[in-house]
Amino acid sequence: MFVPRIRIEETDDICVLICYLIYSLGCPLSKQQLIEITSYEEAVNYFSLIQALEKAKEHLCEEIEVDGEPVYTNTPNGISAARNLGKDLPATIRDKTFKEAVRVYTRDMMKRKGSQLAIRYIKNADGTCTVGITIMDDDAARHKYYIELTADNSDIADGMKQKIKSDPKAFTQYIDKYFK
Repeated sequence: MFVPRIRIEETDDICVLICYLIYSLGCPLSKQQLIEITSYEEAVNYFSLIQALEKAKEHLCEEIEVDGEPVYTNTPNGISAARNLGKDLPATIRDKTFKEAVRVYTRDMMKRKGSQLAIRYIKNADGTCTVGITIMDDDAARHKYYIELTADNSDIADGMKQKIKSDPKAFTQYIDKYFK
């Protein structure tokens, strides 16, 4: 059975998606990261994304430099667009691209900082939180595990994050033992 692929075609909608991803992740994203995230499952056409980035730079996003790399961050108008219009994006695109954004961002930050574990969470519309945990392989310098958990609220998600970050080696060892 053929299932049609859902894509975002309109430049304004892509601008909102960009703002939503940056806002939800809570971190700026580079052009290369946005290309990788939105090309996941062909959610957005590459050329439409480039056009939307140019349009968004006018008033929704600004390009800044972090650690010598140009990245996009939301302006106050971009934050407003993410909050007010992000919910109007197709839920499948919004959810899939956010999960991909967590994966791409944590992978890149772990490479940059040389760490073996990263954890981020986002508050969902229903008040629950999706917690994404990435664990890198010590020897191969590649992804070993990506785990997604759901917490009832942001207090629980923040507690999970703090507990895991307090002893990442113990958490990684626990996961290794569990899956072996």
